[in-house]
Amino acid sequence: MQFNPVIYYGTVASVGSSAGLLFPGNGFGTDVNAKTGSVYNYNLNVQRDVGLQTILSVAYVGWVGRHLPWAQNVNTVPYGARFQPANADPSNPALPLNDNFFRPFPGYGNVNIYSNNGTGNYNALQVTATRRFMRSLAYGVSYTWSKSMNYVDGDTGGVPIYRPLRVWNYGKAGFDQTHVLVLNYTWDLPAASRVIHAPVVHWLLDNWRLSGITTFASGTPLGIGLSTVDGADITGGGDGSRVNVAGRAQLAHGDRSQTSWFDRTVFARPGRGDPGNAPKDVFRGPGINNWDATLFKEVPLGKETRVLQLRWEAYNVFNHRQFLGVDNGARFDVSGSQVNARFGQVISARSPRIMQVSLRFKF
Repeated sequence: MQFNPVIYYGTVASVGSSAGLLFPGNGFGTDVNAKTGSVYNYNLNVQRDVGLQTILSVAYVGWVGRHLPWAQNVNTVPYGARFQPANADPSNPALPLNDNFFRPFPGYGNVNIYSNNGTGNYNALQVTATRRFMRSLAYGVSYTWSKSMNYVDGDTGGVPIYRPLRVWNYGKAGFDQTHVLVLNYTWDLPAASRVIHAPVVHWLLDNWRLSGITTFASGTPLGIGLSTVDGADITGGGDGSRVNVAGRAQLAHGDRSQTSWFDRTVFARPGRGDPGNAPKDVFRGPGINNWDATLFKEVPLGKETRVLQLRWEAYNVFNHRQFLGVDNGARFDVSGSQVNARFGQVISARSPRIMQVSLRFKF
């Protein structure tokens, strides 16, 4: 057991002579009647040979999770508790006492209870076309159109005590991507010696292979953070506060830019006592448009067991600018004006083109 004495409202000069209080401490627990979590998977898949050594597959894939884990802080002070005169600091009535003085369960700090009451689901149309390696070429194309919904993304994700669960937490999963298109390929390049009959041409330009992976994917859902210049306590307790959203924040694809990824004008500062109405997912972050490729050549050295391989790999081959992070922290002054100059702007990017060359001797 570990004791952590806490001294309230003391001074540095009186630390040595002050008696520390051994309460309250944070705690956690589990639901003694927790049900066993379960996941139900289902799919329907139709495949057909469409010629050219290609198999086309069209599938509906889904799963439903029941009794999934989440956490609730059952010792959260109620909304408005800090505004009550009975909870004011006697030495400064304009400020409330520490939350630990008026929590629902006195003598404890935060008490997180883990239970299996969450749900989640995934539904997708998955289409793939695959060609086995034949006549110097193999490829695969896969497209997924999907939607994933849940309350929390992880086993210890928190849900509210006072706000409506479905309103506050249910929405698109943090890893949800509506569209994902992936192309992979391997191609033995035509031998140049068929056109130019020369030993040096055969040695330099024959036996090259090109392979790669190309990915186009939607961005993942993101929420909006809330802070104020004056550090105001907006709700006086409870499960926290969120911004108010007065319209659709997501801009059309053609209207998004590096300086304006979503509509910043639809957000407003909530008033005193207003927890806000923003859902957990308000807009989507930047997607992926990436090309990776490898070009390599193997040169036999006398015996089949001795091979010299020259390999060139490039990631983000075309050095395509791919946005990553967006500043989603709204900051309001006392008058309600949004003052974060970077709010709604792209603030980071994925890696630029990276290349590496290797020479390998295999024996």
